[in-house]
Amino acid sequence: MSRTERLLTDLERGFEALEAGKLDAAASIVERCQRIDRKNPDVIALAAAVSDASGDIDDALEQYRLLLELRPDDPMPRICVARLELQGLGDPDAALETVQAAFPFIDEEADLIEAIYIKAQALVVRGDPEAARDALGELASSVIDDAELALDLAELALSAEDPAGAKRWIEVAQSNDADHELHADTLHMLGRVHDVTGDHAAAIAAWQEVRRLDLAAEPGPLEISEDDVEQIAQQTLAELPPQIREKLERVPILIDDLPSEALVADGVDPRLLGLFQGTPMPEGGELAPTVTNILLFRVNLARACVDADHLAEEIRVTVLHETAHYFGLDEDDLEALGLD
Repeated sequence: MSRTERLLTDLERGFEALEAGKLDAAASIVERCQRIDRKNPDVIALAAAVSDASGDIDDALEQYRLLLELRPDDPMPRICVARLELQGLGDPDAALETVQAAFPFIDEEADLIEAIYIKAQALVVRGDPEAARDALGELASSVIDDAELALDLAELALSAEDPAGAKRWIEVAQSNDADHELHADTLHMLGRVHDVTGDHAAAIAAWQEVRRLDLAAEPGPLEISEDDVEQIAQQTLAELPPQIREKLERVPILIDDLPSEALVADGVDPRLLGLFQGTPMPEGGELAPTVTNILLFRVNLARACVDADHLAEEIRVTVLHETAHYFGLDEDDLEALGLD
């Protein structure tokens, strides 16, 4: 077998391994391909995709930018760079500039959808929801036949302050979810739309059904015990200054699987990760006049995370978020502290 034939075979195996989620195998194949021809555009594309999937943002960006130099008319590297600039580096201005440069080269529907999604997302992050709504308006619902993508678009529309648009994408998701695999997710999103538009009765009705479905669902791939949640919560509190910890001795941290039926009936999102109940501490530091506690929802936390490290960090952030509510901080304050 010639070097060229071996390279082509390895590339095919590398992309198959990547698609199957076998990142270690794909990375080994990248190293083998690079020894044969490091400058081959397909080798660079595979290396970029493996680094991207592995979370190595710097190397992925380097590889995608190198691929862009070799294939300047290919929109894919620009779209990938824009996505990483936005989601990895948190730079919406750079992402907008990069993705805008991709549009003249786009001739595939899938590339167009991804580019518009990134553009709208960057505009939301930059604080321009009106422009984000205009960007999403370029997408016709008839071209979307993926229920999960439609739900992502509904989420983005809601972030762009367009509940009507979010509801349209929810309808697209429902029509493409033949096996009802995303029924609970769709209902949850619909409840959020109703909540934003002030139809609280409809939101509660949707969320009560979501709670029922979530209770009946099989456990997710990630699980954590109440003891482990409590241990992480206590470790988080131990990070705080002594004078803060002293005040928090009055506030027990309670752990439940999900928000109770009564809480959901009061309008609480059934997929909430944590909840502060009671009266925030007055400025004078006197004991709050009502029963006060912090609730952590174990199952929701586990289902929201991708691995154990992510879960531990999410519990930590949730504890700090709800603790901040006890001290009277509002959502703007929490966002400024990175606890939104």
